[in-house]
Amino acid sequence: MKREAEGNMVFEEWDASHPRFPEFVQFLQSVAADQVQFVVGDYYARYQSHLLVALDDGEIAGAIRFAVQPIGPEARCPVVHLGETPLTEAKIHVFAVRPASRCQGIGTQLQRWVIARARGLGCHQVASYSCYDKEANYHIKLLLGFAAQPEVHGDNEQGVYFLMPLRGPVGE
Repeated sequence: MKREAEGNMVFEEWDASHPRFPEFVQFLQSVAADQVQFVVGDYYARYQSHLLVALDDGEIAGAIRFAVQPIGPEARCPVVHLGETPLTEAKIHVFAVRPASRCQGIGTQLQRWVIARARGLGCHQVASYSCYDKEANYHIKLLLGFAAQPEVHGDNEQGVYFLMPLRGPVGE
């Protein structure tokens, strides 16, 4: 368990074996119930995942979780390669901050952690999808430098797919 402090906030990296993991699932159920499927579902269990929890006086104030996955198969396409190397992305599946803790920089810190952690894991990019009603999420991602691509899912849900490349052109 990695632990870092930012002011009054403590950030800890957890996994499913953490004794408080069920509390994280309950937090997610109460703050962003639509995201629980990405934590308890079988689909994402096949990929290595990483979770950072923000604790305010020991209480969960926010969390972000991503999976390291090959680029392509989620869109029903072949894996993207650079030469012989298959490329991976850090796909954010969970991002939530409890309402009372919003607008305090917690979400920005969580997103920055993903970028740094994904870069350290050798991911080619960070990817995330949000439906149009997540304005605070859009704001954070755009300020951090993510590109935005509007799209419509098969169920006619409108949203934005966010991408941040983690590697510059060859030679940089």
